[in-house]
Amino acid sequence: KAMYANSANPRDAAIRNLTWDYEAQGPAKLPDGSFSRIADEPSVERILMEINGYQVADRTQLKGSEELRDDGSTACGCWIYSGVFPENGRNRARDRNPTLNGWLYPDWGFSWPANRRTLYNRASADPAGNPWSERKKLVWWDQGAGRWSGYDVPDFALTKRPDYQPVGGEQGMDAIAGSAPFIMHPDGVGWLFAPSGVRDGPLPLHYEPIESPYRNAIYPTQSNPTTALFADALNPLVEAADPSYPIVATSYRLTEHYLSGPMSRFNSWLNELQPEMFVELSPELATERGIEHGGWMVVSTPRGEIEARAMVTRRMTVLEMDGRRVHQIGLPIHWGYAGETTGAMANDLTALLCDQNVSMHEAKAFACKVRAGRLEGTHGAGKPVATGQIGREPIPDTDEAAQPEGHTRPTR
Repeated sequence: KAMYANSANPRDAAIRNLTWDYEAQGPAKLPDGSFSRIADEPSVERILMEINGYQVADRTQLKGSEELRDDGSTACGCWIYSGVFPENGRNRARDRNPTLNGWLYPDWGFSWPANRRTLYNRASADPAGNPWSERKKLVWWDQGAGRWSGYDVPDFALTKRPDYQPVGGEQGMDAIAGSAPFIMHPDGVGWLFAPSGVRDGPLPLHYEPIESPYRNAIYPTQSNPTTALFADALNPLVEAADPSYPIVATSYRLTEHYLSGPMSRFNSWLNELQPEMFVELSPELATERGIEHGGWMVVSTPRGEIEARAMVTRRMTVLEMDGRRVHQIGLPIHWGYAGETTGAMANDLTALLCDQNVSMHEAKAFACKVRAGRLEGTHGAGKPVATGQIGREPIPDTDEAAQPEGHTRPTR
Protein backbone atom coordinates (compact mmCIF):
# COMPACT_ATOMS: atom_id res chain seq x y z
CA LYS A 1 0.00 0.00 0.00
CA ALA A 2 2.90 2.33 0.74
CA MET A 3 4.36 1.76 -2.73
CA TYR A 4 1.06 2.65 -4.43
CA ALA A 5 -0.08 5.38 -2.04
CA ASN A 6 0.64 8.22 -4.48
CA SER A 7 -0.53 6.44 -7.63
CA ALA A 8 -3.37 8.06 -9.56
CA ASN A 9 -3.74 5.07 -11.90
CA PRO A 10 -7.29 3.67 -11.61
CA ARG A 11 -6.01 0.11 -11.80
CA ASP A 12 -4.09 0.65 -8.54
CA ALA A 13 -7.17 1.74 -6.59
CA ALA A 14 -7.78 -1.79 -5.31
CA ILE A 15 -4.35 -1.87 -3.65
CA ARG A 16 -4.59 1.67 -2.27
CA ASN A 17 -7.99 0.92 -0.70
CA LEU A 18 -7.18 -2.56 0.48
CA THR A 19 -8.22 -3.42 4.03
CA TRP A 20 -6.08 -5.97 5.83
CA ASP A 21 -6.56 -5.38 9.54
CA TYR A 22 -6.97 -9.01 10.50
CA GLU A 23 -4.22 -9.29 13.10
CA ALA A 24 -4.71 -12.15 15.52
CA GLN A 25 -4.90 -11.28 19.22
CA GLY A 26 -2.25 -13.91 19.90
CA PRO A 27 -0.73 -17.09 18.48
CA ALA A 28 -3.29 -19.37 16.88
CA LYS A 29 -4.24 -22.42 18.93
CA LEU A 30 -3.81 -25.64 16.97
CA PRO A 31 -6.16 -28.67 17.14
CA ASP A 32 -3.77 -30.54 19.46
CA GLY A 33 -3.93 -27.70 21.99
CA SER A 34 -0.49 -26.27 21.25
CA PHE A 35 0.09 -22.80 19.84
CA SER A 36 1.34 -22.02 16.36
CA ARG A 37 4.97 -20.95 16.05
CA ILE A 38 4.27 -18.90 12.91
CA ALA A 39 4.48 -15.21 13.63
CA ASP A 40 2.03 -12.57 12.44
CA GLU A 41 -0.53 -14.97 11.00
CA PRO A 42 -3.87 -13.25 10.33
CA SER A 43 -6.91 -14.31 12.32
CA VAL A 44 -9.01 -16.64 10.18
CA GLU A 45 -12.06 -15.84 12.29
CA ARG A 46 -11.66 -12.09 11.73
CA ILE A 47 -11.49 -12.73 7.99
CA LEU A 48 -14.62 -14.89 8.20
CA MET A 49 -16.39 -12.13 10.13
CA GLU A 50 -15.73 -9.72 7.26
CA ILE A 51 -16.84 -12.28 4.69
CA ASN A 52 -20.07 -12.61 6.71
CA GLY A 53 -20.71 -8.87 6.50
CA TYR A 54 -21.43 -6.08 8.96
CA GLN A 55 -23.10 -2.71 9.52
CA VAL A 56 -20.57 -0.08 8.46
CA ALA A 57 -21.60 2.41 11.16
CA ASP A 58 -20.86 0.24 14.19
CA ARG A 59 -19.34 -3.01 12.79
CA THR A 60 -22.31 -5.03 14.04
CA GLN A 61 -22.32 -8.43 12.35
CA LEU A 62 -25.13 -9.12 9.86
CA LYS A 63 -27.55 -11.94 10.69
CA GLY A 64 -27.85 -12.92 7.05
CA SER A 65 -27.91 -11.68 3.46
CA GLU A 66 -31.43 -10.29 3.84
CA GLU A 67 -29.90 -7.45 5.89
CA LEU A 68 -27.61 -6.35 3.04
CA ARG A 69 -28.33 -2.93 1.52
CA ASP A 70 -27.10 -1.24 -1.65
CA ASP A 71 -26.76 2.21 -0.06
CA GLY A 72 -23.30 1.73 1.43
CA SER A 73 -24.55 1.09 4.95
CA THR A 74 -23.46 -2.55 4.91
CA ALA A 75 -20.36 -4.41 3.73
CA CYS A 76 -20.02 -8.10 2.91
CA GLY A 77 -17.20 -10.20 1.47
CA CYS A 78 -19.51 -12.79 -0.09
CA TRP A 79 -23.28 -12.75 0.30
CA ILE A 80 -23.77 -16.51 0.17
CA TYR A 81 -21.77 -16.83 3.40
CA SER A 82 -23.63 -14.05 5.17
CA GLY A 83 -24.94 -15.53 8.42
CA VAL A 84 -21.97 -17.83 9.05
CA PHE A 85 -20.69 -15.39 11.73
CA PRO A 86 -23.86 -13.57 12.85
CA GLU A 87 -22.45 -12.13 16.08
CA ASN A 88 -19.16 -11.79 17.91
CA GLY A 89 -18.00 -15.10 19.30
CA ARG A 90 -20.39 -17.21 17.23
CA ASN A 91 -18.71 -18.97 14.32
CA ARG A 92 -21.39 -21.23 12.86
CA ALA A 93 -18.83 -23.03 10.72
CA ARG A 94 -17.65 -24.58 13.99
CA ASP A 95 -21.11 -25.83 15.01
CA ARG A 96 -21.02 -29.53 15.89
CA ASN A 97 -24.50 -30.28 17.19
CA PRO A 98 -25.52 -33.75 15.94
CA THR A 99 -29.22 -33.23 16.72
CA LEU A 100 -31.33 -34.64 13.88
CA ASN A 101 -34.05 -32.34 12.56
CA GLY A 102 -36.24 -34.35 10.23
CA TRP A 103 -33.86 -35.47 7.50
CA LEU A 104 -31.21 -32.89 8.34
CA TYR A 105 -28.44 -31.95 10.77
CA PRO A 106 -28.91 -28.16 10.52
CA ASP A 107 -26.49 -27.31 13.34
CA TRP A 108 -23.50 -29.29 12.09
CA GLY A 109 -21.48 -26.56 10.43
CA PHE A 110 -22.94 -23.90 8.16
CA SER A 111 -24.44 -24.66 4.76
CA TRP A 112 -24.52 -21.74 2.35
CA PRO A 113 -26.56 -19.84 1.53
CA ALA A 114 -28.44 -19.08 4.76
CA ASN A 115 -27.58 -22.46 6.36
CA ARG A 116 -30.02 -23.96 3.89
CA ARG A 117 -29.51 -27.66 3.18
CA THR A 118 -31.79 -28.05 0.14
CA LEU A 119 -32.31 -25.43 -2.56
CA TYR A 120 -35.83 -24.85 -3.88
CA ASN A 121 -37.18 -26.76 -0.86
CA ARG A 122 -40.58 -25.06 -1.35
CA ALA A 123 -41.02 -27.82 -3.96
CA SER A 124 -41.22 -30.39 -1.14
CA ALA A 125 -44.71 -29.00 -0.41
CA ASP A 126 -47.69 -29.04 -2.75
CA PRO A 127 -49.22 -25.82 -4.18
CA ALA A 128 -51.34 -25.44 -1.04
CA GLY A 129 -48.24 -25.58 1.17
CA ASN A 130 -48.75 -29.11 2.55
CA PRO A 131 -45.90 -31.66 2.38
CA TRP A 132 -46.16 -34.04 -0.57
CA SER A 133 -44.80 -36.74 1.74
CA GLU A 134 -45.18 -36.72 5.51
CA ARG A 135 -42.18 -39.02 5.75
CA LYS A 136 -39.88 -36.83 3.62
CA LYS A 137 -41.18 -33.35 4.37
CA LEU A 138 -38.75 -30.41 4.50
CA VAL A 139 -40.79 -27.18 4.71
CA TRP A 140 -44.50 -26.38 4.90
CA TRP A 141 -46.91 -23.45 5.32
CA ASP A 142 -47.82 -22.82 8.97
CA GLN A 143 -51.25 -21.22 8.77
CA GLY A 144 -51.36 -20.30 12.46
CA ALA A 145 -47.98 -18.53 12.37
CA GLY A 146 -48.57 -17.06 8.92
CA ARG A 147 -45.14 -18.15 7.66
CA TRP A 148 -43.19 -21.01 6.11
CA SER A 149 -41.70 -23.38 8.64
CA GLY A 150 -39.98 -26.76 8.60
CA TYR A 151 -36.84 -28.73 9.19
CA ASP A 152 -34.80 -26.68 6.70
CA VAL A 153 -34.45 -22.92 6.18
CA PRO A 154 -37.23 -22.19 3.66
CA ASP A 155 -35.90 -21.22 0.25
CA PHE A 156 -38.86 -18.91 -0.23
CA ALA A 157 -40.25 -15.60 1.03
CA LEU A 158 -41.10 -16.51 4.63
CA THR A 159 -44.49 -14.79 4.80
CA LYS A 160 -45.66 -15.34 1.22
CA ARG A 161 -48.89 -17.32 1.36
CA PRO A 162 -49.31 -20.34 -0.94
CA ASP A 163 -52.37 -18.71 -2.53
CA TYR A 164 -50.57 -15.44 -3.33
CA GLN A 165 -50.87 -14.43 -7.00
CA PRO A 166 -49.23 -11.41 -8.63
CA VAL A 167 -51.66 -9.14 -10.46
CA GLY A 168 -49.15 -7.79 -12.96
CA GLY A 169 -46.41 -5.19 -12.91
CA GLU A 170 -44.65 -6.56 -9.82
CA GLN A 171 -40.87 -6.89 -9.74
CA GLY A 172 -38.43 -9.33 -8.16
CA MET A 173 -39.85 -11.86 -5.71
CA ASP A 174 -43.21 -10.06 -5.74
CA ALA A 175 -43.71 -11.29 -9.31
CA ILE A 176 -43.51 -14.96 -8.24
CA ALA A 177 -46.64 -16.75 -7.08
CA GLY A 178 -46.91 -18.44 -3.70
CA SER A 179 -47.14 -21.82 -5.44
CA ALA A 180 -43.99 -21.30 -7.59
CA PRO A 181 -40.92 -22.73 -5.81
CA PHE A 182 -38.14 -22.12 -8.36
CA ILE A 183 -37.42 -18.56 -7.33
CA MET A 184 -34.27 -18.18 -9.44
CA HIS A 185 -36.42 -18.48 -12.58
CA PRO A 186 -38.37 -15.35 -13.53
CA ASP A 187 -41.63 -17.33 -13.68
CA GLY A 188 -40.90 -19.40 -10.57
CA VAL A 189 -41.52 -22.78 -12.22
CA GLY A 190 -39.28 -25.64 -13.32
CA TRP A 191 -38.18 -25.69 -16.93
CA LEU A 192 -38.29 -28.73 -19.19
CA PHE A 193 -37.21 -26.63 -22.17
CA ALA A 194 -34.13 -24.42 -21.98
CA PRO A 195 -34.61 -20.71 -22.61
CA SER A 196 -33.52 -19.17 -25.89
CA GLY A 197 -29.86 -18.38 -26.29
CA VAL A 198 -28.31 -21.81 -25.72
CA ARG A 199 -26.92 -23.68 -28.70
CA ASP A 200 -27.84 -27.18 -27.58
CA GLY A 201 -31.48 -26.45 -26.66
CA PRO A 202 -34.32 -26.19 -26.35
CA LEU A 203 -34.66 -29.75 -25.03
CA PRO A 204 -31.50 -31.15 -23.41
CA LEU A 205 -30.54 -34.66 -24.49
CA HIS A 206 -28.16 -37.25 -23.09
CA TYR A 207 -24.95 -37.85 -25.01
CA GLU A 208 -21.99 -39.95 -24.02
CA PRO A 209 -18.68 -38.10 -23.74
CA ILE A 210 -16.94 -37.70 -27.09
CA GLU A 211 -14.56 -40.49 -26.02
CA SER A 212 -16.53 -43.35 -24.47
CA PRO A 213 -16.36 -47.15 -24.44
CA TYR A 214 -20.08 -47.11 -25.29
CA ARG A 215 -22.05 -45.70 -28.14
CA ASN A 216 -24.79 -43.26 -27.21
CA ALA A 217 -27.88 -45.24 -26.22
CA ILE A 218 -30.35 -42.79 -27.80
CA TYR A 219 -28.49 -41.97 -31.01
CA PRO A 220 -25.87 -44.73 -31.52
CA THR A 221 -24.21 -43.06 -34.50
CA GLN A 222 -24.33 -39.47 -33.25
CA SER A 223 -22.21 -37.73 -30.63
CA ASN A 224 -23.19 -34.31 -29.36
CA PRO A 225 -23.45 -32.24 -32.56
CA THR A 226 -22.84 -28.95 -30.75
CA THR A 227 -19.43 -29.91 -29.36
CA ALA A 228 -16.59 -27.73 -30.61
CA LEU A 229 -13.87 -29.98 -32.01
CA PHE A 230 -10.36 -28.86 -32.94
CA ALA A 231 -8.95 -30.81 -35.86
CA ASP A 232 -5.20 -31.10 -35.44
CA ALA A 233 -2.59 -33.81 -35.84
CA LEU A 234 -1.74 -33.39 -32.14
CA ASN A 235 -5.37 -33.79 -31.09
CA PRO A 236 -6.59 -37.17 -32.42
CA LEU A 237 -9.79 -38.51 -30.87
CA VAL A 238 -10.89 -42.02 -29.92
CA GLU A 239 -13.93 -43.26 -31.80
CA ALA A 240 -16.86 -44.36 -29.63
CA ALA A 241 -16.53 -47.97 -28.42
CA ASP A 242 -12.98 -48.32 -29.85
CA PRO A 243 -11.64 -51.58 -28.32
CA SER A 244 -8.07 -50.22 -28.42
CA TYR A 245 -8.93 -47.75 -25.65
CA PRO A 246 -11.40 -49.61 -23.43
CA ILE A 247 -10.89 -47.85 -20.08
CA VAL A 248 -12.66 -44.76 -18.73
CA ALA A 249 -10.32 -42.14 -17.27
CA THR A 250 -11.43 -39.26 -15.10
CA SER A 251 -9.28 -36.48 -13.66
CA TYR A 252 -9.86 -34.62 -10.42
CA ARG A 253 -8.42 -32.50 -7.63
CA LEU A 254 -7.19 -33.79 -4.29
CA THR A 255 -8.36 -32.64 -0.87
CA GLU A 256 -4.76 -32.05 0.19
CA HIS A 257 -4.08 -29.60 -2.63
CA TYR A 258 -5.02 -26.08 -3.61
CA LEU A 259 -7.10 -25.46 -6.69
CA SER A 260 -4.42 -26.20 -9.29
CA GLY A 261 -0.94 -27.59 -9.71
CA PRO A 262 0.94 -24.27 -9.82
CA MET A 263 -0.70 -23.37 -6.50
CA SER A 264 0.20 -26.71 -4.92
CA ARG A 265 3.58 -27.89 -6.19
CA PHE A 266 5.53 -25.08 -4.51
CA ASN A 267 4.15 -25.65 -1.02
CA SER A 268 6.32 -27.95 1.09
CA TRP A 269 3.57 -28.81 3.56
CA LEU A 270 1.22 -29.97 0.81
CA ASN A 271 4.05 -31.87 -0.83
CA GLU A 272 4.55 -33.79 2.40
CA LEU A 273 0.90 -34.84 2.25
CA GLN A 274 0.97 -35.71 -1.48
CA PRO A 275 4.59 -36.30 -2.54
CA GLU A 276 4.12 -38.00 -5.90
CA MET A 277 1.80 -38.39 -8.89
CA PHE A 278 -0.25 -41.59 -8.89
CA VAL A 279 -3.09 -43.35 -10.69
CA GLU A 280 -6.03 -44.87 -8.84
CA LEU A 281 -7.31 -48.18 -10.20
CA SER A 282 -9.43 -51.06 -9.00
CA PRO A 283 -8.00 -54.37 -7.73
CA GLU A 284 -9.74 -56.12 -10.65
CA LEU A 285 -8.00 -53.98 -13.26
CA ALA A 286 -4.66 -54.30 -11.46
CA THR A 287 -4.97 -58.09 -11.49
CA GLU A 288 -5.91 -58.17 -15.19
CA ARG A 289 -2.93 -56.03 -16.22
CA GLY A 290 -0.35 -57.28 -13.72
CA ILE A 291 -0.04 -53.90 -11.99
CA GLU A 292 1.21 -53.83 -8.40
CA HIS A 293 0.18 -51.39 -5.70
CA GLY A 294 2.99 -48.82 -5.46
CA GLY A 295 4.55 -50.02 -8.70
CA TRP A 296 4.85 -48.23 -12.02
CA MET A 297 2.17 -48.11 -14.68
CA VAL A 298 1.66 -46.34 -18.01
CA VAL A 299 -1.55 -44.66 -19.16
CA SER A 300 -1.96 -44.02 -22.90
CA THR A 301 -4.30 -42.09 -25.18
CA PRO A 302 -3.85 -41.10 -28.85
CA ARG A 303 -2.47 -37.75 -27.61
CA GLY A 304 0.31 -39.16 -25.46
CA GLU A 305 1.21 -41.35 -22.52
CA ILE A 306 2.41 -40.85 -18.97
CA GLU A 307 3.91 -43.01 -16.24
CA ALA A 308 2.99 -42.86 -12.59
CA ARG A 309 2.77 -44.92 -9.44
CA ALA A 310 -0.23 -47.22 -9.05
CA MET A 311 -2.67 -46.88 -6.16
CA VAL A 312 -4.81 -49.99 -6.10
CA THR A 313 -7.99 -49.11 -4.21
CA ARG A 314 -11.62 -50.14 -3.81
CA ARG A 315 -12.57 -46.50 -4.36
CA MET A 316 -12.39 -47.25 -8.08
CA THR A 317 -15.15 -49.71 -8.96
CA VAL A 318 -15.81 -51.68 -12.10
CA LEU A 319 -18.69 -50.28 -14.15
CA GLU A 320 -21.42 -52.72 -15.17
CA MET A 321 -23.28 -51.44 -18.23
CA ASP A 322 -25.09 -53.02 -21.15
CA GLY A 323 -24.17 -56.52 -20.05
CA ARG A 324 -20.41 -55.95 -19.90
CA ARG A 325 -17.79 -54.66 -17.47
CA VAL A 326 -15.77 -51.50 -18.04
CA HIS A 327 -12.86 -50.41 -15.90
CA GLN A 328 -12.20 -46.85 -14.80
CA ILE A 329 -9.12 -45.09 -13.43
CA GLY A 330 -8.60 -41.78 -11.62
CA LEU A 331 -5.88 -39.19 -12.30
CA PRO A 332 -5.03 -36.26 -9.98
CA ILE A 333 -4.25 -33.09 -11.94
CA HIS A 334 -1.72 -31.34 -9.70
CA TRP A 335 1.69 -32.51 -10.93
CA GLY A 336 3.87 -31.17 -13.72
CA TYR A 337 7.45 -30.54 -14.81
CA ALA A 338 8.07 -27.69 -12.34
CA GLY A 339 7.78 -27.44 -8.58
CA GLU A 340 9.26 -28.96 -5.45
CA THR A 341 7.87 -32.31 -6.55
CA THR A 342 7.50 -33.12 -10.22
CA GLY A 343 5.46 -35.75 -11.98
CA ALA A 344 3.45 -36.69 -15.01
CA MET A 345 0.71 -34.34 -16.18
CA ALA A 346 -2.76 -35.84 -16.43
CA ASN A 347 -3.79 -33.20 -18.97
CA ASP A 348 -1.16 -34.49 -21.42
CA LEU A 349 -3.69 -37.27 -22.04
CA THR A 350 -6.87 -35.27 -22.53
CA ALA A 351 -8.42 -34.15 -25.82
CA LEU A 352 -9.10 -30.56 -26.80
CA LEU A 353 -12.85 -30.12 -27.22
CA CYS A 354 -15.51 -28.01 -25.55
CA ASP A 355 -19.20 -27.16 -25.43
CA GLN A 356 -20.65 -24.40 -27.60
CA ASN A 357 -22.31 -22.36 -24.87
CA VAL A 358 -19.45 -21.42 -22.55
CA SER A 359 -16.48 -23.28 -24.15
CA MET A 360 -16.09 -25.55 -21.12
CA HIS A 361 -13.30 -28.04 -21.77
CA GLU A 362 -14.29 -31.71 -21.46
CA ALA A 363 -11.19 -32.92 -19.63
CA LYS A 364 -12.86 -35.00 -16.95
CA ALA A 365 -13.82 -38.01 -19.06
CA PHE A 366 -11.85 -39.70 -21.82
CA ALA A 367 -10.85 -43.15 -23.07
CA CYS A 368 -7.45 -44.71 -22.43
CA LYS A 369 -5.50 -47.94 -22.01
CA VAL A 370 -3.05 -48.96 -19.28
CA ARG A 371 -0.14 -51.35 -18.80
CA ALA A 372 2.35 -52.21 -16.09
CA GLY A 373 5.87 -50.79 -16.31
CA ARG A 374 7.49 -47.51 -17.28
CA LEU A 375 7.98 -45.41 -20.37
CA GLU A 376 11.03 -46.18 -22.46
CA GLY A 377 14.08 -44.11 -21.65
CA THR A 378 13.12 -43.29 -18.05
CA HIS A 379 15.53 -43.98 -15.23
CA GLY A 380 15.81 -43.65 -11.50
CA ALA A 381 13.67 -44.66 -8.58
CA GLY A 382 10.96 -42.14 -9.35
CA LYS A 383 11.36 -40.18 -6.16
CA PRO A 384 10.07 -36.59 -6.07
CA VAL A 385 12.67 -34.23 -7.52
CA ALA A 386 13.36 -30.82 -5.99
CA THR A 387 13.73 -28.37 -8.86
CA GLY A 388 15.07 -25.38 -6.95
CA GLN A 389 12.54 -23.03 -8.56
CA ILE A 390 11.26 -21.59 -5.28
CA GLY A 391 13.83 -18.78 -5.36
CA ARG A 392 13.17 -17.43 -1.82
CA GLU A 393 15.97 -16.25 0.42
CA PRO A 394 15.49 -16.33 4.21
CA ILE A 395 13.62 -13.47 5.84
CA PRO A 396 15.97 -11.79 8.34
CA ASP A 397 15.24 -12.03 12.05
CA THR A 398 12.47 -14.59 11.49
CA ASP A 399 12.18 -18.03 13.01
CA GLU A 400 12.91 -20.83 10.56
CA ALA A 401 9.42 -22.32 11.02
CA ALA A 402 7.89 -19.01 9.92
CA GLN A 403 9.79 -18.74 6.63
CA PRO A 404 7.59 -18.70 3.47
CA GLU A 405 6.23 -22.18 2.72
CA GLY A 406 8.59 -23.58 5.36
CA HIS A 407 11.72 -22.83 3.30
CA THR A 408 14.84 -20.86 4.16
CA ARG A 409 16.60 -21.16 0.78
CA PRO A 410 16.09 -22.68 -2.67
CA THR A 411 16.57 -26.45 -2.76
CA ARG A 412 19.32 -27.78 -5.01
